[in-house]
Amino acid sequence: MKFIDLTHRFEDGMPVFPGDPHVRILETRNDYILSRIEAGMHAGTHIDAPRHAGYPGTVETISLERLTGTGFLTSPEGIKSHVPGGIAVVRTGWSSRWGSEDYFINYPFLSMEIADELLDADVKGVCMEGPSVDRHGEMEIHRKLLKNGVWIIENIKNTELLPERFRLFAVPLAAAAEASPARVFAVLE
Repeated sequence: MKFIDLTHRFEDGMPVFPGDPHVRILETRNDYILSRIEAGMHAGTHIDAPRHAGYPGTVETISLERLTGTGFLTSPEGIKSHVPGGIAVVRTGWSSRWGSEDYFINYPFLSMEIADELLDADVKGVCMEGPSVDRHGEMEIHRKLLKNGVWIIENIKNTELLPERFRLFAVPLAAAAEASPARVFAVLE
């Protein structure tokens, strides 16, 4: 078995979407170290639950069974093949720009047609190699997917290491919130 981590490192000062709170990890030292995190829930690799678009359902309401499944690669241009009930991983190559000034500018996003194709494929979730499934300043794709029970993970990396099919695991906090940082990884048999 081979494990491929699709998660950006969660660290002090990491890049965040323009307007989002900056990430700060603060340590208190006594006889031990005690850290505190100050961050928005959409920092780094994270999951969006239906509540993000104003629908019922926070992160902890997404069942564990829905957070794992057969992952398949696709692109913003269209779905070549899919796994019914699987998890779409949108490979864009954009993660190579992580940390650069243009990462959150003019990034690849999904069209309404691709969102419809994903819903027709009955996917559980969509993992995006980029900061959003929507064009900057828009929410239509978020609304369409989240309204239909499809969770969204944004800011993944290492998609170039994935084959066409793999087992995918998304492990967010059991947060009573619209989003949560998440550890996302693939397992290759």
